[in-house]
Amino acid sequence: MKALGLLIVLVVIFSRGDAQFPRVCISDDLLEIKECCPIPQGFTEPCGGPGRGHCNDTHIPDVENSVRINEYEVDDRRRWPTVFFGRTCACEGNFMGYDCTRCIWGYSGDDCSIKQKPAVRKNILNLNDEERSKFQRYFNNTKYTTSDFVYALEFKENIRGSQDFASLSVWDFFMATHYYASRATMPPASAEICKEKNECFLDFAHEGVGFPTWHRAYVLEFERAVQEVNDDSDWTLPYWDWSAAEDNQCDICTNDYVGKNDPDGNLDTGSVFANWETICVDLPSFDEATNRTHTKPCNVTEGTGKLKRNPGNADTDSLGESMARLPYTTEVDFALRFSTYDTPPYGRISDCSFRNLLEGYADTSTGKNRQTTTNGTVTVPGAHTLHNHVHIYLDGTMSDVPSAANDPIFFLHHCNVDRLFETWIRRYGTNDLINNQPETGASPGHSRNEYIVPIFPPYSHATIFKRSTELGYDYQELHEEGTDGGSDMGECGVAAQSGVSPRVIGMAVGITLGLVLLAVAVVLFILYGPKMPPRQVEDTGTEMSVQT
Repeated sequence: MKALGLLIVLVVIFSRGDAQFPRVCISDDLLEIKECCPIPQGFTEPCGGPGRGHCNDTHIPDVENSVRINEYEVDDRRRWPTVFFGRTCACEGNFMGYDCTRCIWGYSGDDCSIKQKPAVRKNILNLNDEERSKFQRYFNNTKYTTSDFVYALEFKENIRGSQDFASLSVWDFFMATHYYASRATMPPASAEICKEKNECFLDFAHEGVGFPTWHRAYVLEFERAVQEVNDDSDWTLPYWDWSAAEDNQCDICTNDYVGKNDPDGNLDTGSVFANWETICVDLPSFDEATNRTHTKPCNVTEGTGKLKRNPGNADTDSLGESMARLPYTTEVDFALRFSTYDTPPYGRISDCSFRNLLEGYADTSTGKNRQTTTNGTVTVPGAHTLHNHVHIYLDGTMSDVPSAANDPIFFLHHCNVDRLFETWIRRYGTNDLINNQPETGASPGHSRNEYIVPIFPPYSHATIFKRSTELGYDYQELHEEGTDGGSDMGECGVAAQSGVSPRVIGMAVGITLGLVLLAVAVVLFILYGPKMPPRQVEDTGTEMSVQT
């Protein structure tokens, strides 16, 4: 089976979108007044009342969206979530959630005042038999448990009321969440402009500076959901360190983990996941989607087939020979040498950017974006490294960006992507968010203070751009560079040096300023300070004036 590569699938374009919200807020009256401030069970006031939360107008950051502004203005995800709900719960203290009944990450207790020791996410290959069985069972339970959230089957302007929202499982809710954020718009009139800028997609989760923080929030929310479904608050999502995989092939594609497959990409009947039904697969073609003003949203109530996976069998003729294996450890090492988090234009064409190297649109030998080019009859594929590389290598459901989260391996992969993001944070810090993540100038939904679409209730990228231990979790181990070390930064030597970590710059400036002030103080003291009386020096017969 030859799956569509990530680059090919990314040109599957859609117009506008659907959304997901708590079932308790989907009534005709609340949809009409655009308010989602539930009264929690056991309480008498919306959002729990004083000390817990209150109903409030949803504040939307004033962010300049000069890029593709016309497309953004007709998208249901704009100024999230106010197109649907303009009033939501503002939780107080350590409370969070759509009705303020949850604790923020890392806290527990009836009043959310107990600070917990960070939970540890383990390497999946280090799980014992019981932990491995639990991982499979917990995932499977999540696939067959109904979510508290429902999913809209129509665009906002077409929603008649609660009848246009559908129930779905907790797993499918997260699949639909990723699908919804990845949906893109591009009216035909904008085609030439977007080609010039190489920005033809309106994607709130990918191809932008918010890629690591969007997926960090997403994985956190998913992990919490699995804990709640299985009534196990201590469970943590394992990660798959694909750069350390044996022979650079999928070492967890067995029935002990995510399921083995036959040559046609079908999962073995002995796998827990063999009978999982996918949703939102087989999307309309590029031409069909871009020549309509509306495209019917995905119907999450209709299955679209079984999971497909055929690792190492992607089309290497069109995607490059490297797609027959997983990324090398040396490629991860290369990316982590870049102290500059991101660079303008903060998208897929950014050069010398850790974020773009991690996401996979920058070459892990040069540090720069490499576009697909044609030399005579030979097509040289663009750079697809690290995160993108893994999606393409797995060849199947995971290679289709909007529907990739159907496959359980998706969350193990993105847990590892977050682990690499955390490794970067521990090395270079997050003291200067302005340099790490821009306040303006990014694609819609990606700027630092914008809300992460479509998480509800909303919170910003800046909220979780911090060490994982501040969010209640840690990793069994972070990525350590190979013993050979090295300082190669490809073609980005100059750019990388100018992009030294803000923390290092701050320390250097502080030390320099301190030395200058000390020198000025010494000179002034020498010139104008008090004079000490002469001191006799023994056994010399001479007199020395000593100034201090």
